[in-house]
Amino acid sequence: MIILRWKYGLFIAVDANFHLNRRMVSSDEKDPGLSQGWSFFIDERDYKYHLNTHTGITQEKSTCVSHNAINHADTKSLKGLAATGVGTVDCARHDMKLPNGVGDLQQGERYVNMDYLVFSALSNFSTLRRINISYDVACQWHKKVWSCVSTLPSHLHFNQEDKDIKFFVLKFHLAAHIELCQTEFLFNWTPGVGRTDGEAPERGWANINCVATSTKEMGPGAWRDTLNNHFGDSNWKKVMALGRSSGKALLRKISNAVASEKEHRLALHNFQSSITESELGAASLFVWWTEIEAWEMDHSQPNLFQSRVATMTQAAMQLELAKQDAKELEDGLAIPFHTEVTCSVLLSTGIDLEHTQCRLCADASTLDQHSTEIQRTKILTRRTALQRLPSCYSTLKGFWTKLKGSEEKK
Repeated sequence: MIILRWKYGLFIAVDANFHLNRRMVSSDEKDPGLSQGWSFFIDERDYKYHLNTHTGITQEKSTCVSHNAINHADTKSLKGLAATGVGTVDCARHDMKLPNGVGDLQQGERYVNMDYLVFSALSNFSTLRRINISYDVACQWHKKVWSCVSTLPSHLHFNQEDKDIKFFVLKFHLAAHIELCQTEFLFNWTPGVGRTDGEAPERGWANINCVATSTKEMGPGAWRDTLNNHFGDSNWKKVMALGRSSGKALLRKISNAVASEKEHRLALHNFQSSITESELGAASLFVWWTEIEAWEMDHSQPNLFQSRVATMTQAAMQLELAKQDAKELEDGLAIPFHTEVTCSVLLSTGIDLEHTQCRLCADASTLDQHSTEIQRTKILTRRTALQRLPSCYSTLKGFWTKLKGSEEKK
């Protein structure tokens, strides 16, 4: 049963939308709305009571990249706004809003808001054993999420014992994170999640943002009711489409997946066979598999997907050479040749020149008999300008080589 648990796992995606803000119009007393937690928006009274009792919590700064929605949650402008946006919890597998998983945000994307929304949605799935949570700031949010659960109302307390709960960062957002996050929170390195991308909320925002201009002027009750109707309509359309166009697309994707699975399994088998031809290869593969399975069960174990070799980029190389030039100048060992052209500048210029030549060659190869005069003129202008550079570079290089040689003889 543990092996098959992934089949019945829940995939949820958490996100916030600041286009769906609401101006300071009317009040809950004058415009209470037609429902109180009966649809997608949570019960407003319990939600606001919880927020009012936790007003002194300071938002923790991100230790990853500078997530503006998190780092500036306490400083976001509130002028004229009753809600700066909405936070939502979606089913990442079916791209649908979850019941009691939507709430308004009063001051940016604060954890105290998002915690309440997430566990309000999860209260409907307390019996599931496998839960996969994707959030664009999951690398920061997951650190103290369980300690914050105890501060939530009792009906939202969530027992994580005997449950397999994993945290991910949405695939499109992951590239903006630091290298450690890109291996720790990547869907691709986790068994049982398929090709999930976690971007379900983003696809939903493309549809709902069209109503933002009209809903921002509504009172609180009408605002929630209108968004509830749109979220429900989107879910209904998704269900109805499963039997029509989406059903055909799913069948096509499943057929392609079955064929691709066989192809990739054969390629993996051939690759492993080539490794295990030698005793050393077989032993290394066994060790690798053992360490990978240990990391999959416990992420505190060494992660073999994380690069252990420091990569050298051109920018990093230029920085090291610039530091070397500064050190030589400070020690009085710098060769007086030119105020701007040092050894590091000469090397980086040569690399840039080679790159420019390659780009020009690639762009010139796209010209054909149908190319316009403007396109031909641009290529000819670039070629003429480039022809002057190699001679100047060669002259500087020749002077530098002779000067360097004479200094070494001394």
